[in-house]
Amino acid sequence: MIFKKIVVIQTAFLGDVLLTLPMIYHLKKKFPNAKIDVVVRPESSEIKFLLPSIDEVILLDKSREKIKNTMQLIKKLKKSEYDLLISPHRSFRTSMISYLSKIPITVGFDIASASFLYSKRVKYSSSKHEIERNLDLIKDFLGDYNLPLHSVVVAGWKEKIPLNLVPYIKNEKFNSWIKDEEKIIAIAPGTVWNTKKYPEEYFAILIRDLLKQNIEIILLGSNKDRITTQKILSLTEGSNSKSIIDFSGELNVSESISVIDKCKVLVCNDSAPTHMGLFTNCKVLTIYGSTIPEFGFYPYRDEDAIIQIEKLYCKPCGIHGRRFCPEIHFRCMYDLKPEYVLKKILEMI
Repeated sequence: MIFKKIVVIQTAFLGDVLLTLPMIYHLKKKFPNAKIDVVVRPESSEIKFLLPSIDEVILLDKSREKIKNTMQLIKKLKKSEYDLLISPHRSFRTSMISYLSKIPITVGFDIASASFLYSKRVKYSSSKHEIERNLDLIKDFLGDYNLPLHSVVVAGWKEKIPLNLVPYIKNEKFNSWIKDEEKIIAIAPGTVWNTKKYPEEYFAILIRDLLKQNIEIILLGSNKDRITTQKILSLTEGSNSKSIIDFSGELNVSESISVIDKCKVLVCNDSAPTHMGLFTNCKVLTIYGSTIPEFGFYPYRDEDAIIQIEKLYCKPCGIHGRRFCPEIHFRCMYDLKPEYVLKKILEMI
């Protein structure tokens, strides 16, 4: 079976989009002459520059004029005459878009809302990593290319795929650190969900303790995360500011991944930076609060690590995290003292 035009729909958050990149990479490897387009939210548009396998990024703005934008997308998909649609996203809206687009073959997970609207449904395995689950969506189309089918989707899912990284970051201090081979720790303190967020005051204590170890610190995040990084910096007042760079709101996705690649360890919440780190040579330490690694969004390489409060009666309280702790106490984060995180980082270094 040969496909000429393929579209992938993933309109969740950036981290979810990053986890579809290996699937897209393998699709392009199998069908090198196919045009592969991806439907994402506007904030994930930068993936076009990350992965050469992507031909076009189509934006779906779900924050306003939802019905109008959805209908415009359906019209575009119809007009583009795709012959295969793959949807890692599991929402009712995406199932409807897939069905109404009239694309001959549409593939989605069996647990997707209104999954019966897909022409092909693939079993969603809760025990697998999200990258591996996404590869399950295309395993029937991979056939015999380079490796046997079983090897491609099972053993090969941890393959580090090539991304377009930025060779040079315009920051004199950062480049001097690299030149002098300083120990650099990247910290990404932001997340969409509050119950996934390690406390700002704890991050501040952690940074102060790392500085005492002669370690340079880089803060990463989107423009929305600047409030968080500025709060953390204010709490570290009196520390050696010459050993801290706040890149939050200044870098695009490709630049952020490029910076992480030069660091020894990335410390972050259960959020998009975890998945950025997996494409680099940097070790990843993910802090888990209300969620758990078993949901399938964990750093999976041998050199990576996780840290969390084990066997807490109320954990997990939701797969996506919450705005507020339903038990009020927020023990999943407040019981995870900075000294525990510091010890783990030093072990990884």
